[in-house]
Amino acid sequence: MSKTIVINRPLTESETDDVKLLIEEGAKVFALSSARSVDFAQIISLTSEEKRQVNYDMMDSVLRFGDLPVGDQTVADIFRIDNASVWHYHKFRVYFAVRNLMYFLKPLTLHFNAFDNHCWFVSADAMPLKNVFPEVDFRFPEEPPKNSFNWGILFSYVFMLKYRFFYHLFSPKKKPEYLLYLTEKYSTVLDKKTLRPASGHHILEYLISELDSRFALLTEVLMPKPKGKSDYSFSKKQYKTSWNQRPKIFLDGIMVSGLLSKQVRKSTRLARKSLIASYLKLRDEELSMEQKLTFEVFRSLHSSSGFFLFRYFAAREYFTGSGIKAVIAGDENSPLTKSILDAAKFCEIKIIGLQHGTMHDLHPAYLYTPNDSKNHVMPDLTLTWGKYWEEFLVKKGCYPKDSVVSVGQIRTDIIPVLMQAEMQKRANPVELIVFASQPQRDPELRFQAAFDVFTAARKLPNTQLIVKLHPREFADSAYYSAIAAKAGCTNYTIDKTSDLYQLIASCDALITCFSTVGTETVYFYKPLIILDHLKQDIMGYVAEGVAFHATDADSLTGILSGIFLGKLKVDRLKYDSFIQKYAFRIDGKVAERCIAAITSES
Repeated sequence: MSKTIVINRPLTESETDDVKLLIEEGAKVFALSSARSVDFAQIISLTSEEKRQVNYDMMDSVLRFGDLPVGDQTVADIFRIDNASVWHYHKFRVYFAVRNLMYFLKPLTLHFNAFDNHCWFVSADAMPLKNVFPEVDFRFPEEPPKNSFNWGILFSYVFMLKYRFFYHLFSPKKKPEYLLYLTEKYSTVLDKKTLRPASGHHILEYLISELDSRFALLTEVLMPKPKGKSDYSFSKKQYKTSWNQRPKIFLDGIMVSGLLSKQVRKSTRLARKSLIASYLKLRDEELSMEQKLTFEVFRSLHSSSGFFLFRYFAAREYFTGSGIKAVIAGDENSPLTKSILDAAKFCEIKIIGLQHGTMHDLHPAYLYTPNDSKNHVMPDLTLTWGKYWEEFLVKKGCYPKDSVVSVGQIRTDIIPVLMQAEMQKRANPVELIVFASQPQRDPELRFQAAFDVFTAARKLPNTQLIVKLHPREFADSAYYSAIAAKAGCTNYTIDKTSDLYQLIASCDALITCFSTVGTETVYFYKPLIILDHLKQDIMGYVAEGVAFHATDADSLTGILSGIFLGKLKVDRLKYDSFIQKYAFRIDGKVAERCIAAITSES
């Protein structure tokens, strides 16, 4: 039987020579479109519609995986340690990993009935496939040269960590009623009174400024990566013991105390052993291919699970007997945050989540099952931006109806002031385009989106493109600059410091793919363009009539030209309806409503 070779990554020269020798021996070679420039292979790929179907099929599969019976329990049950729901810590990450692997596997299942005598050239991200398809000969790339160790950034972090630990150890113990959890990574925000740029939290700043003496801030500085690129920058504010007059409680100090605690170390060690036993139990079950793949991806995250369990036990030791009534957090479903919130919930402290981004049918962080609801996996109360989000969480996310309340979006509290100030400015002679980038999980779509934006900007005279980098892309300026050069675009700047709202208020059009920024753009009555290569309209902006729909560089260029010539205009009635539906009110009083809802809950 002749060998079948499948290529899904760039090959080295020696690998290319090896493949060509196999071809001479009768091997058949196939390549996924993402492999690029493999001219001796038959290209196989998914259509846009097939890729879209994979998205939804895998979302359904991953959600149901947590409810999969294992004896008289479920997967979520056997991986729950006390109140720490380890399956839910990884659900978000597992979905995207499995989905991307299915982008590779789906076209193969359509072309081949079996994978015997197959050789797959794949990236290291495909490592979980080894245990699912033992019959395949996997060829992973050679390990890249190790990056040099960034001793400077590590020294800065350790010095700051020691300071925060000793302050936690020897400072007077604070007795707040409510804790607002956040990581201390500062961004540029606008002061509500002066409209001058200041250093603060890009989502919660206007809430922090309104908190009273009943509140304290539970903050931590996340450890930066000591190797490779890092988007981390330290701030003197991380040494301060208060933020907008609200005292800080350093979670870093609590974590170091946990590291020194014999009981915390013992609990973490036993929990890790329990996870290993549960892996063996689940492996004995009859699983479908998708379920096996989901399991292998989940199991590959065991080291992270141990870290999150350590956080859980260390935080639980702190919360025991603390007298705290509620812990509030944005991004409440991320594992770093959820491990802390689970510890508070174990101590019968109420958990309150703040909507921090747009929700949709392919957003695993907000989608739960009826069984999850029964087990109270989600927060006790979630404060949303508007009625639509309430209904989404209840109907699609399986949140209890009485656990969701609309208050508005905290960041909008500056809009009334900002809009008034912008009205007094003179018109800009250059058409200003803002592209709100996103760290998309699909590398092909991420590249294509940026390339199309740069291509469109190059074709339009008298324009200036501002690429507003997502916070998780602050180290990616070179990535976007390289794409701009490839597109031949020079009329652009990359911005990672300006306040987003100030950019929206001053721009003539904003482009994004499916970001929350689209929602916020509507609040300013600015033209919004959704660049949607898969034609999914995930956020529903086009269906709502508040966005123009671009699917490639040509359509994007045409839409921008129409806006600047006055042929395409905002539909103000639809914008009004959208705001009422999704943002409750834009009146500068969202923080007040948040505080009222938090304090009345407990």
